[in-house]
Amino acid sequence: MRVAVAGLGWWGKQIIRTLSKSAKFKVIVAVDPMATEEARTFTRESGVELAADLAEVLGRADIDGVILATPHALHEQQVLSALEAGKEVFCEKPLAMTTAGAQRIVEACARQRKVLGVGHERRFEPAIAELMRMVRAGQLGRLLHMEANVSHDLFRKLDPSNWRLDSKHAPAGMMTAVGIHITDIFVALAGGASSVRARTESLIFPEPVRDFTTATITFASRVQATISLLSVTPFHGRIAVFGDKGWVEIVSEGNVDQGLPTRLTHCGGTGVPRTERLYEATDAVLANFEAWADAVAGSGTYPFTAGELVDNIRLLEAIVESSERGGDAVAP
Repeated sequence: MRVAVAGLGWWGKQIIRTLSKSAKFKVIVAVDPMATEEARTFTRESGVELAADLAEVLGRADIDGVILATPHALHEQQVLSALEAGKEVFCEKPLAMTTAGAQRIVEACARQRKVLGVGHERRFEPAIAELMRMVRAGQLGRLLHMEANVSHDLFRKLDPSNWRLDSKHAPAGMMTAVGIHITDIFVALAGGASSVRARTESLIFPEPVRDFTTATITFASRVQATISLLSVTPFHGRIAVFGDKGWVEIVSEGNVDQGLPTRLTHCGGTGVPRTERLYEATDAVLANFEAWADAVAGSGTYPFTAGELVDNIRLLEAIVESSERGGDAVAP
């Protein structure tokens, strides 16, 4: 697939590096309206063109698909514009900032019979895939509770003007950076949420930048969940899922781009010896892109349903609303 990558920040560059390892993609052009010297150097060294105007790129016949790694509030309109131009689309998370926006996107994809790619690569991590298989196979029994803490301090290096610290693009602390991955997994396992309470704080960062987020979620299936996120502590990544017949805990040693292993521990019942398995790092980002490419080509399936994508943004919107209301309960 001949693609354009829009957005040449840290992650946009990482995407271009990742796609260079795949025979399924050829990056033709990168789009960055700033066209900085750094962007020119990177694209020259990567062997791709540099353009400043996404609209012009969407009109090119030599571009089959567009990959969006742009500021979050731009996603909805850019996805819709790319679909209108007849392009395949892969959008980094979050898909949209509102439920209505996510609904417009999935409806447009359905009308044009497009497979929408989404940047939720954590589902492609072997430990997460095994967790989801075990839950769906009933190995944990009835699903009761899920919890996660995913934190890092990478944002302490950012310039205060960076859009990733701007609540317009990144409300509720790190929800759009890492929390949205967790809610994607939780929604896939438990369905849509029915009630949310969330709080954010500025513990280290100056106001109004939020560096702590916590959310308590009740799903319509009666499954309970908690999420905690900190952007001012060294990396910590833990997900645990509990059923009435057992539990699974996943602990990651590093962020997705660090190539570090992940440990999965399974308790299959009282008195049953726990099992532990160490998963070496795989390129989950590449696996996600290639699964999307295969689905576009009609030679594979893509694991995200339209309902899951919309329910995840509905949950994000509720977390943001509850945090802005001081932790009041919100029904998504």
